[in-house]
Amino acid sequence: MGRVHHVVGLDALRILAALAVFVCHLAAYWELQDLPLKLPELLANGSHGVDVFIVLSGFVLSLPVLVTGRELDTANFLRRRASRILPPYYVALALAAALALSPAAWMIVAERASLGDLAWHAVLLQPWTPSRFGTINGSLWSVALEVQLYALMPFLMLFARRWGVMPLAVGTAVLSVGLTAVDVPGALGAAVSDEHNLLVRLFQFVAGMACARLVVDRRVPPSWVLWPALLVSGLVAIGANTAEMRVGQAVLWGVASSCLLLLVVSDLGGRMARTPLERWGLGAYSFYLLHQPIVLVLGKVVRPHVIDDRLALVVGILVCLPPVGLAAWALYLAVERPAHLFGRARYRSLKPSGQPAP
Repeated sequence: MGRVHHVVGLDALRILAALAVFVCHLAAYWELQDLPLKLPELLANGSHGVDVFIVLSGFVLSLPVLVTGRELDTANFLRRRASRILPPYYVALALAAALALSPAAWMIVAERASLGDLAWHAVLLQPWTPSRFGTINGSLWSVALEVQLYALMPFLMLFARRWGVMPLAVGTAVLSVGLTAVDVPGALGAAVSDEHNLLVRLFQFVAGMACARLVVDRRVPPSWVLWPALLVSGLVAIGANTAEMRVGQAVLWGVASSCLLLLVVSDLGGRMARTPLERWGLGAYSFYLLHQPIVLVLGKVVRPHVIDDRLALVVGILVCLPPVGLAAWALYLAVERPAHLFGRARYRSLKPSGQPAP
């Protein structure tokens, strides 16, 4: 750890998670079904880089609160998160919507999007309508979910202060498993129990908070415990995903992501921070926002000319990764970084020491 609530290596972890999602989407959208050695099924697990993002959010947002013992300034916290997340989100949404609403929509979506689809994305509620979250840019659902988690953060911290993070983690794990174990009737029930929705994924955010608690209390398990824990939890999560077992998947991936995060904190972070990944990770959010439409468009243009799936995987990475990376850095430098610096300078997420909680 460097500054009191800064952990090195997290930006590298972010870009690795974003690259995992990128490769997963490349394999899916370029229809690489004939790869050998169960590679299609294995690459599909890359979508769970999103789980790493959610656990990371719970960790980095709760760590300053737990380290300092100060209260969240709810209004400033939400303003700061909005200035960090929303400007690049709306730029990415506008770019994807320009295609999805046009006659060229077939290049990135199954059918042409409607203004209603755009409205649901604009208010960040598409995870509550599972039929809509893939109608413009399917990757944006997780950003909407993150924003909803930010809105819950003050209540989660209040609960954690009074009763502890671990009871909260157990309760949200039970909730996640329960919702995915039963068929909840009706459209609202289907939305509430969907794996992309808040209630099912809440455990992962709280798991990040629990990791922060372990760091602050200096109770992070040693690496000789974390490596086997990561191996076992990762294999179980991959097995459940490959078998299409829906029940408890968010919990399984949340546990595996937490083990990985704690390994970065205790053992890997310093080494990862000395690689180019740490700097590339600064643009991981912009990379995630933009990758899917670019992969889809290039898939329509390039994929028909490459017959062999193994060659198509290599060609796809070589063709798609540079434009996604360049577009991501452009978005990061022009929008994401200035907005982030503005929010950090203007809004203090924590109340001054000694100021009473409301």
